[in-house]
Amino acid sequence: MEHVERALDLRSVLGEGPLWREGERRLYWLDLRSPAIFRFDPASGRNETLAASLPTGLGGMVFDRQGRWIVVDDSGIHRLDPKSGQRVDIANPEAGHPENSFNDAKVDRRGRLWTGSCNQDWVTPTGSFYMLDPAGKIAVIDRSIGCANGPAFSPDGRRAYWTDSPAREIYCYDIDPATGAVGPRQSFHKFGAVPEQPDGMTVDADGHLWVALWDGWCVAQIRPDGKLERRVKLPVPQPTAVGFGGEGMKQLYITTASLGLSDEQLRAAPLSGHLLVADVGQRGVVEPDFAG
Repeated sequence: MEHVERALDLRSVLGEGPLWREGERRLYWLDLRSPAIFRFDPASGRNETLAASLPTGLGGMVFDRQGRWIVVDDSGIHRLDPKSGQRVDIANPEAGHPENSFNDAKVDRRGRLWTGSCNQDWVTPTGSFYMLDPAGKIAVIDRSIGCANGPAFSPDGRRAYWTDSPAREIYCYDIDPATGAVGPRQSFHKFGAVPEQPDGMTVDADGHLWVALWDGWCVAQIRPDGKLERRVKLPVPQPTAVGFGGEGMKQLYITTASLGLSDEQLRAAPLSGHLLVADVGQRGVVEPDFAG
């Protein structure tokens, strides 16, 4: 039986992006709607607000190999130095689409940044899915997306996963490890016509995909063959993203949202918006840094 509990007594509006930093023994995570970057220490329970004056439209954050932040938001992809505060624009392939904003970002096993965009209504399929290589070249991986979400990569780096949340489908691409070439889109797992939508994702060391199900009150574990293995029930309706961390990478951290919930719904699910942690009996994989 999985054990799920609140890791931190802090309610976010739209918690996202749990990212474990093994060298620091800290978990970084975001609030997208009250834009902030946090750093959480599980040992002490201390949660620091590292940046609270970020632009609106914050969509995701990863690290580069110099310890700087790569941030995606409604004005593109940027490098932000957490020490000096210096911000450098990297690219904005969505400059001609003011209706879109970037959403979520992850780094693959070769050090390349993958990020997607979505219409600000989260439904209209005007979004795209991009890959930024360390040299600064951007490739368009896919188009006509309602809301690109949750990039994740198999432990061997040979497969990329992502989901179009309103389509309720997870897709995958094969990656050539020698050349980095990305193959055609394939359907990996399709959820039924129910309210739940696949959101942020990660993989464990055995290659299972873990996905937060918005409006689903759970996190799902999916086998490498695309079959559903199990659902881990949660005390909140809107889990947003998942990431392994902690001692031995054995804890699954789950960000959640309180966005749009009524007072009555919050009384019924008081942990909405809080950072949760679960023991799911699996070990995660340390996420790489952007090599650019």
